Amino acid sequence: MEKYLPYLTAIGAIAAFLFSMYQYLDTRRAEERNTRFEQFHRVFEWVAGRTAAGKSLVNTQQAIAVYELSEFSEYRDLSLPIINYYLEQTEGEADDSLFRGALLYTKDKLSL
Repeated sequence: MEKYLPYLTAIGAIAAFLFSMYQYLDTRRAEERNTRFEQFHRVFEWVAGRTAAGKSLVNTQQAIAVYELSEFSEYRDLSLPIINYYLEQTEGEADDSLFRGALLYTKDKLSL
């Protein structure tokens, strides 16, 4: 048994190292997901035309926020119903208007 002790010790150390690496990487992934969702949430506030502080945005800023939504494809199931809502609200506008054009572009990109 004593001749196996160094091998068991080494295996135990490697297992402990691998487990701690797994925990570290899992924590980092969770932090990145949370940060990404916070960014998505902030962009959605801008799409609505207001900042978190309640300040109104101009149409250009709102359109840029809509374009930025296309970078969050992992949240397409949340984004597409809102984009469709805004498309219904802007039904009378030309498709090449700034805000409606951004909505149509983002809807197409997220629908792929």
